[in-house]
Amino acid sequence: MNFASLLLLGFIAGATIIFGLLVGRLKAFNPILRSFLSMLAAGILIFLIVDVLGDAGDTAAASLKAPEQIGAGILLALLLAGGFALGLLSLVWFEQRLLRGKRSGSPERLSFMIATAIGLHNLSEGLAIGQSYTQGLQGLTTTLIIGFALHNATEGFGIVGPVVQQGGRFSWGSLLLLAAIGGGPTFVGTLLGSLWTSIYLSVAVLGMAGGALVYVVKELFAGVRKESLQVLIMTAVAVGFIIGWATDVVASSGAG
Repeated sequence: MNFASLLLLGFIAGATIIFGLLVGRLKAFNPILRSFLSMLAAGILIFLIVDVLGDAGDTAAASLKAPEQIGAGILLALLLAGGFALGLLSLVWFEQRLLRGKRSGSPERLSFMIATAIGLHNLSEGLAIGQSYTQGLQGLTTTLIIGFALHNATEGFGIVGPVVQQGGRFSWGSLLLLAAIGGGPTFVGTLLGSLWTSIYLSVAVLGMAGGALVYVVKELFAGVRKESLQVLIMTAVAVGFIIGWATDVVASSGAG
């Protein structure tokens, strides 16, 4: 994967949010299929949590095992823990701020705030893609791009949800703006993360991405907890996890 391909794929990983925006705009879209797609994304993200935090943890553990690198290992462990907490708690804080203004805000304003929150965690995901690339982790980079692309494709549901539920519909210009706010930071993060190599930055942003992913998975599960077809929903989670694992195996094999 060359640098131009990385930037193109980073752009695509964020641009897939347009799919969710368009599908979410369709009032006749089957809610069961929508839930299945959301849980398919959740399964992929659960694998990414394991993969991302596992790689970052292995990096910190390798330094801790070497007596001459114990200081660096401790710092890496702290950066991983701190990045995870920052990625998770910053979105929890934003959610609480969002909910406090939900009653007084219009559905359109709420949708733009949700897009902003999604953009924040997509920035950390883009940074993780860029840093994985600079570290030469071909398999992880490919898995992150595919996983985040599939995940972003479902995020549009949540963005347009408040307006659709009220019987409204966004203009095409507003949809493009929402896509730029929610998906654009993935490309920006990919570019910024690929500009320099730093094992410390890599571990920190992977921790942030892991924390953000935990938050997103929580939100995805909250949206389907009252669905009656739980067997189908959990099947989608399992299939998504297998897809994420298989993608990682194929990408790693190709890199080797």
